Amino acid sequence: MTAPLPFPHWLNQALPEPRAWPVRTDRTVRILRLTGVDSLRFLHDQTTQDLGSAPPGRLRRSCAVTATARLTALLDVLVDQQAARLMVLAGDGPALHQRFDRHLFPADQVTLLPMVQARQVSLLGEGAAALLAAEGIAMDAAGAGWGPVSLRDAQALLVRGTDFGDGVPGVRLLLPEDSPCPPPWLERCPRLTATQVELLRLQQGIPAWPNEINGDFNPFELGLAGAVALDKGCYLGQEVLARLVAYDGVKQQLRLWRSPTPLEALPEDNLIQGEDGARAGVITSRLALGPGSVGLAVVRRAWLGASTLNLGHTTVSLSLPGAAQFPPGARKAGP
Repeated sequence: MTAPLPFPHWLNQALPEPRAWPVRTDRTVRILRLTGVDSLRFLHDQTTQDLGSAPPGRLRRSCAVTATARLTALLDVLVDQQAARLMVLAGDGPALHQRFDRHLFPADQVTLLPMVQARQVSLLGEGAAALLAAEGIAMDAAGAGWGPVSLRDAQALLVRGTDFGDGVPGVRLLLPEDSPCPPPWLERCPRLTATQVELLRLQQGIPAWPNEINGDFNPFELGLAGAVALDKGCYLGQEVLARLVAYDGVKQQLRLWRSPTPLEALPEDNLIQGEDGARAGVITSRLALGPGSVGLAVVRRAWLGASTLNLGHTTVSLSLPGAAQFPPGARKAGP
């Protein structure tokens, strides 16, 4: 029997039993593609990750931010030879395409291709790679982050890792949007429901648009420090992010909350408070969990050590999301 992933009991109860894994998800993602010798330099200047040193075949998670470091999109960057594909995991893809188009100069040797949609079929679990290997599908290089593969009816890209961070192992197949149904060997993997996918997102703390990605928060507040390079030089938003780290200026952090109160009985006001009634943070996502509820919140610094806070007349318990990473020096107080 496959060993269960290290999820809390409440999430394991909501997901398929361990022997049913690997499981799959199926979603549409937007793809931005740039070609030309300056493609990586341009993306290096426009996003938070170090792309200038990335060789072809690498996969780098990155963020698009404003000049004031507000998060606008969460990206997986597939580095190619003098080109790159950007998978928009969360955010306004068309707005990001327009922004890139505005920032390109005639002297830039970059072609920004029209944005397209693709079908992303993810296999989640330790057995995902072995299942693909049994069908003759494998990466060409052990260290590669992505590469082309052939399926029976279509060409695809095989991408290492999942949308949910390192705590959820697996691989992804990136297919044309109009691809036919998955082959029978893939159909045999149970497909997670939309509710199960959302529960997994909440537990891992992956920001969604427009819940957490809405112009109000920066990557450090949302636990995305792993997608930010602190020593790569200038880029849009870099000065603000550098000051946040240098002066321990992250004023709030993402937290997972749970409550025994049913979702429909929660107050509509998203304000969470301390015992003294002071504003302690804001709810950003909420979902029913059995007879109770669960979600994400951004909690102010003074209350990061609290195990419970108040939402109206309801008490919510707080914990760190599974995939959250905060910058060096940021206070990580909390359960």
